[in-house]
Amino acid sequence: GIKMEFHSASLYESGSAEIKEHMIPALNQIAEMLNSMKYQNYIVEVEGHTDDVPIKTQLYPSNWELSVHRATNVVKFLIERGVSPDRLKAAGYADTKPKVPNKDEAGNPIPENREKNRRIVIFIQKNQN
Repeated sequence: GIKMEFHSASLYESGSAEIKEHMIPALNQIAEMLNSMKYQNYIVEVEGHTDDVPIKTQLYPSNWELSVHRATNVVKFLIERGVSPDRLKAAGYADTKPKVPNKDEAGNPIPENREKNRRIVIFIQKNQN
């Protein structure tokens, strides 16, 4: 399959799930690719990931809600661009699948690692059914 990864900061403002305007052309290209005949038999999973810093806002009481909403907004975007909903899946993982440790061995935060862990992953794979 194909795995595309985007840093959350490129797609969203901190604490938001609203897709930034400057990312629309890139997401449009992904939608066009998925709508081409070459990828008609592929399914797409959009994963939302956060770091381990808790969020607690009225809209997002936890990182779970934020990660799911971010992934869902990408899925909705793709549907609006003609990608069939039965080929799409949104998943939110909050901070449960970090790429790199959020903290060092002494328990101190590692800011650059936290930034790497805040991401959206678009995984495109051949439908096995």
